[in-house]
Formats: sequence, structure tokens, C-alpha cells
Amino acid sequence: MPAEITTNLEVSRQTVNIDVESIAPVRQFGPDSYDVANSTITANVNVPSDDTYRLVLAMETEQDTSAFVRCVSATDDDFDTIANFKRIPKGQVSILKPVLEKAGIPLEADLQAQLEREASKYKVADIDLPAGQHVLRIHASQKLTPVDATNKRYQFTIYAPQLSLAPTGNVRLGVTVVFPMDFTATIDAPIVEALPGQPQVGTDAQTDSTVGIQRALGWAFHADPKITIAYTYA
Repeated sequence: MPAEITTNLEVSRQTVNIDVESIAPVRQFGPDSYDVANSTITANVNVPSDDTYRLVLAMETEQDTSAFVRCVSATDDDFDTIANFKRIPKGQVSILKPVLEKAGIPLEADLQAQLEREASKYKVADIDLPAGQHVLRIHASQKLTPVDATNKRYQFTIYAPQLSLAPTGNVRLGVTVVFPMDFTATIDAPIVEALPGQPQVGTDAQTDSTVGIQRALGWAFHADPKITIAYTYA
């Protein structure tokens, strides 16, 4: 089992497809309201050697939600093997430091307290990968809790690629977000920004359209973006 989180697994192509479940209105925006963002992430990676890699997921997967990764290009015997993302034990939160630095989160004077606080926002999975070019698939359901007192405003962040992955020079990154039918929330203009130390986000295409009658946002990138999406119900 690796001691450190992998942050440099080369990725040449990654797609992130997210659909948002509108649950808060069903709960009448009460104190236990939440929405869910379901993600399917597919990444073409270059694995340098047969080894166990510790992947990190920047996502608060709470009770009744889950996340796992599998190598879909593995042999038939290994295809059904999945690695579940799990919480970082309190005694191991120091492994999160390089991840926070990569995500552009300033380190505080009381680093230990910060790491213990931030650890709840990340999960790790240990997966055995063979050397060569492979395709990883991650399924995750993220519970979105309100970010204001009305229980009507929600927000989530997308990393493309994921924080364990390092883009190659010719990387291609795609992101789509689809909202439910009859969605009553106002969606803020998405915030697209580069990660620290990375080139300015290279947006090859951006769309704001409908799929059937569902609103959909989409991007294609050739650099390392971070996307923040927020919305407020009427």
C-alpha cells in the first residue's frame, strides 16, 4: 500500500460527465435539504510501472453516497476489481499536504488543524495498475449541502483532470454538466480558473445549451482547469 497520494500519473485524455439531482425542493428546503451531483470520470493514463497507486478524489461523498475506481482496460480477470474511495484516517492527514498545494489552497500557520479540517473533503483509493496505457473509470456521487441559511443555494467544484493526474503536453479534457428537467434554480456563470503553476486555461470550446429539455453546460480544454458551479433556487 503506498504511503503517499499519487499526484503525477500522466493523463492524455479525460472526460467528466455530471448530472445533478434536484432533491432540495422535494424536502421543501428544510434543514436536511441537499442535492446530489453524480459523476462519471474516464481517464486515459500512462502508467510507468506495475504498482499500487493511491488516487485522491476531491469530493465530499457523505452517507448514502459513494465513489469507486476501476481499470476498464485491464484483463478480463481484473475488470471486475474495483477500489473504493475511503476517508483519510485522522492519523494520516499529512498525506494531503501536496494535494492542497496542487489545488491552490493556501497552507495555514496551524497546518495540522487545517489538514484535519480539509481531510473530510477528500477520499483516497488504492488501485493496482499494470504498466502501459490504460483507461480508468471513476463513479462518484457527491452530496451537495446548502451554502447559505435559506437552504436554497448550492455549489460544487470540478477538477479536470483529477488531482492525482498530471496532463501531458497534448492533453484533451472534456467536461459536461446536465441539470434536471424543470430545474427552477438560477445558475451562476461558471468560474473557470487555472490551477497554481499551470498555464492559463486553454478553452477549445464552451457551450450552454439544452439536451432534450435539460440545460447542459460543456467545455473542451487543453490545459488544467478548475470549474466552480453555483446555483440558487427561486
